Amino acid sequence: MTDQTDQTETKRDRVRRLVIEPLTGRGFRFPRVMPEADQRKALDALADALTYMSDEGLRRVSEALRTKGEGSAKCFWPCLATVEGFAEVCERRPLSELPALLRWFASAAGHEALIGDRLVAEYLFWQDRKRPPVHPRDREIVARRAVEMASKAERIRDRIGRGLQPFDDDGEWLRWYEHLGKRVNGYVSADQQGDAA
Repeated sequence: MTDQTDQTETKRDRVRRLVIEPLTGRGFRFPRVMPEADQRKALDALADALTYMSDEGLRRVSEALRTKGEGSAKCFWPCLATVEGFAEVCERRPLSELPALLRWFASAAGHEALIGDRLVAEYLFWQDRKRPPVHPRDREIVARRAVEMASKAERIRDRIGRGLQPFDDDGEWLRWYEHLGKRVNGYVSADQQGDAA
């Protein structure tokens, strides 16, 4: 593929190249009774659902779907929900790709998480489960994880403050934790700025 082709390839085209075309080449198709326009719409929806993924993630999805055809001959395209499920396993969709989920942090729940020092833990819960921690067990998991992470961050900061090197990957972990904390805090702060305006 030439550099010019790389520059003009759309996100949909990339998904078509890495997922749809290889699977079509293996024999994936739609039932004959499905109108061609509906087939195009279904493949466009599939492509749109996977545009967030890296090339490697798309290759893994394509590989995972090879044996997941539907119908008696196992050659019909699986439904979009099935494809999205495999995509989540191969590479999670970042929450920034799902603005409706981020509204949680703009709500009173986000402000409560900020006050309770649970922002990162709640964000990670959302990322893992794509839903808020609304049940008592969920809140307990988030609270425990928040305490563990805050404690770890404090130990690493203390060690660095005493002029000692962090253990193993602790320095990198602390940078990740602080960066994610700032980003999620920005979701809450953006809401507060919107309210002020």
